[in-house]
Parts: sequence; structure tokens; C-alpha cells
Amino acid sequence: MLQQFAIVASREGRTVHLLQWDVVRGAFEGHPAGARYPEVDGVTHAAIRRAVGLWARRAVSEWDRRHPGGEHLLAVEAPLIGDRLASLARVRNDEAEALLGGTSSIFFVPAPSDEVRRAIESSRIREARTPRHERERANAAPPLLELLWQDVVRLGVRFGLAEQEWTGRGYQRDLYVSVYRRLLRDRTAVVLEIDDVLPVTGSPYAFDTVPVEILPSHRDVDDFLTVVSSLPHGRLRQEAEQWYGDVEEGG
Repeated sequence: MLQQFAIVASREGRTVHLLQWDVVRGAFEGHPAGARYPEVDGVTHAAIRRAVGLWARRAVSEWDRRHPGGEHLLAVEAPLIGDRLASLARVRNDEAEALLGGTSSIFFVPAPSDEVRRAIESSRIREARTPRHERERANAAPPLLELLWQDVVRLGVRFGLAEQEWTGRGYQRDLYVSVYRRLLRDRTAVVLEIDDVLPVTGSPYAFDTVPVEILPSHRDVDDFLTVVSSLPHGRLRQEAEQWYGDVEEGG
């Protein structure tokens, strides 16, 4: 969907700038300082997740300042769950908030049906075995997809949107949408119900017109990992566990 969105925008004359979670976190993990925070069982270390989130807000702010014209468009792939660029959904007193919380920013929530969800899981199995693009190797594997879904369920229970008995059950679109709506309560959010499985002939990482990628510099990675590493271990763990902030308060 992100690929097709970028292609359509390019054909309409927009210059597309792209910021993707998996691509950016790879830059942090590949940095020498990132070696201290290795991925475990496919799950990105909490320190990396937090550093990427801090960097992303500054990156969004800088992009906005450099591209004031409407001919430019910023497309961000932000999973949110598990503190994966979730900082973009939280209200903060910084320069990025005016853009993120303004009417010119829309957070789309793709909500697949059960059939589409099964197709996604099957696709991830294929990608893991025979990736068609180098970046597909960084995609969430089927076990991680299930782990992320259970994170959604746990949030649903915490927010009062689901009963404890939901834990362990399979994907349910209504709960998925409800949790994301709560996470994005301070943002303009639009739910896209995806009911059709379309044929895929290539990699979603391939573009007709290559977007301008927003990536951290070597210095950026070093700076933000230094900030995160200076946090007391207990605070980092607490922030990692409560990455959704004050969302559970109120409706």
C-alpha cells in the first residue's frame, strides 16, 4: 500500500519522501554503537526502538522546515505497536507537533479482513524463504506477526476494549481497529478496510520513481544512541513497557 501510494503521488507530480521503520531501525542496528543492543528472536531492542523514535520526531520537523511547499509529500511507515515509531502518535512539546497534530497530516490504519490477513501471513512465509528484494529480509516473520497481534490484544484488554479471554485468540479486525484508534486519538486518523487480495508481481520495495529516503546520518545514530544509553536501565525498561504513554487514560 505504501508503494502504490508513493507511485500514485509521484504520477500526480508530488515529490515523495519516504521514512520506513524497518529501513531506519536497520541503520541504527548496523551502527557500531548499535551492536550493544542486538535483536533477539526478531524483536528489536528497546534502546534501538526508543532512539529511532526520538530521531524520527526531529527528522519530521527538519523535513517540514526544508519543504514548505505543497509539491512535497512525506510518507511514513510506522507500525506503532511495541514502540515502533509510536513517538509520532504522542503529543509532545516540540517543533514536530505542529505538523503531526495538524490537519495536513493523516494517519491511515490499513485494516485487513481475515482473508487478507491470511494472505499477508502466507506472503511473509514466502518472503522469508525466497525474498524478491534485499529489504524483504527485514520484514516481520510469521511468528513475530503473531507476537505483535498478541501485543494488540494486551493493549485492548488494558484499554478496556477487550476481555482477558481474548488473549491467545486469532486476529480480529474490530479489535485491531479499536486499539489503533485509541493509539491515534490525538491524530487525524482514517481507517482503510482492506477486503480484496490483489495479485503481486514484484517486491513492494520496488518503485517506478524512487522516493527520497529519509535516513539518519552516522552522527545522528551516534547522538541518539548516546542519549538513550545515558538513561537509567530502570527508566528505559519502564518507558519500553509503557510506550503508549497516557493513552489508557480517558476515552
